[in-house]
Amino acid sequence: MRFKMRWPNSLRNRVLAVLAASMVLSAVVVGLASMVLWEPFSRWVLRHQIEGNGKSLAEHLEFDAQGRPVGIEARAIEPWLFDSLRNEVMLRVADGEGRVAYATDGVLATIAPAGKGFEPRRQSFAFQRQGIAMHAATVPFDRAGKRWYVQFAVTDRIVLQMRESIGFDVFRQGVAALGATFVLIFMITIHVALRQALLPVRAASGAARRISPRTLAERLPAADQPRELRPLVEAFNAALDRLQGGFKTQQEFLSNAAHELKTPLALIRAQVEQAESGAWREQILDDVDRVARQVQQLLLLAEASEQRNYRVEAIDPTPALREVFDFMERVAARHDVTLGLHLSPSLRAWRADRGALFTLLKNLLENAIQHSPRESVVTLMADADGFSVSDQGRGVAEKDLPRIFERFWRGADRREQGAGLGLAICTEIAAAHGWRLSAHRRVPGPGLEVRCEMAPTTDSTDPATTDPAAGAILPACSTPLDTPIGSAPPEARRPSRSFSV
Repeated sequence: MRFKMRWPNSLRNRVLAVLAASMVLSAVVVGLASMVLWEPFSRWVLRHQIEGNGKSLAEHLEFDAQGRPVGIEARAIEPWLFDSLRNEVMLRVADGEGRVAYATDGVLATIAPAGKGFEPRRQSFAFQRQGIAMHAATVPFDRAGKRWYVQFAVTDRIVLQMRESIGFDVFRQGVAALGATFVLIFMITIHVALRQALLPVRAASGAARRISPRTLAERLPAADQPRELRPLVEAFNAALDRLQGGFKTQQEFLSNAAHELKTPLALIRAQVEQAESGAWREQILDDVDRVARQVQQLLLLAEASEQRNYRVEAIDPTPALREVFDFMERVAARHDVTLGLHLSPSLRAWRADRGALFTLLKNLLENAIQHSPRESVVTLMADADGFSVSDQGRGVAEKDLPRIFERFWRGADRREQGAGLGLAICTEIAAAHGWRLSAHRRVPGPGLEVRCEMAPTTDSTDPATTDPAAGAILPACSTPLDTPIGSAPPEARRPSRSFSV
């Protein structure tokens, strides 16, 4: 059975895994090396420590008036140390000829390796004394123009006893503490370092999430990316270039096709109108009008999909709401439907393109009117967070609610005069403003409610206080049924069948 290592999906976790594995392997190697080298290393440390102790003792010797050593400064090294450990620790001071001037054990003989005499130089060595192994060091120093030699020796058994009882445990605890500290500092440092190193990647992923059909001109920042990831980011930007080109070509084709179809349709209608009256003539005119409407909606859809066609600014929504409300009253009158308008006292300024807002509201009201039974009510309600349009028609099945905003989608009770683009145009306009359209079954009673939720603005202007005629019905506008985006509807006549709250 073959073993296959599974790498973490995260690049950061992969780097951490590699570094953690390297750290563990390094710790194992260091541990094994410490076990193998512990004995020679401790011997080396012992020699250097004895030499250091000898040098320190030389600095604290006391001399008489003739310049001869007579003892050790009690304030630096207490005398009981050599008295109590007379058989374990020795200190002797000799001149260059090997004559001992001071000895803690009273033996006036120099210390030398077995079979050798006193050597006046700095050195470390081992020797036997009464069958006991000892470690010694000879350290030269100068005093009043004369060179002296301090010889310091300690038995091997006391060194081993101290190492076993104190040294090894201290070393083990020190290594454990050092290792834990190293791991902690390493993990914190590498976590912070990786977090900072991956900030450009997070920035690029955030920019990628914000890219949509309306923001295809945006590109991921490539200059700050790691060298290994830069080709991927540049390839993604190149793919966006191709996608933007294809999307632009598609939009231009849709717009050009709609424009080109308007003229021949107008010519066909003019020729049919010149023909003799008859049932066939009225039928053809209806068909031409239906096709012209679909062409107009395709053109409007193309314009609504282009972000540059919008001029978003803070507007007072009250006049805009009442303009479209009054304008759609004549459509409602033809269907024997009553329009209702409710403006909340909390209504504030909206950031919107005035012409696009008119088209959005008009399409929603028109859709509601055409699906409402006679002598029913279509209500437009607006507050600080958005607006809604509700009707009293048959409504839409729960499973079909998410689909009503799709292009060319029509329900089972489809209307012959519709192309299935009205709500799709509304979706494009809402998306361009950063708003969200949602459809719900009307509760209580039958019908459909379409809600537009928008982000709250910081503008404190209160339309209700700036409009002296708040609550009254304002003159409607005579804008054509399909108003181009960006054009505000002009004023028109007063409606005859509606009410406002």
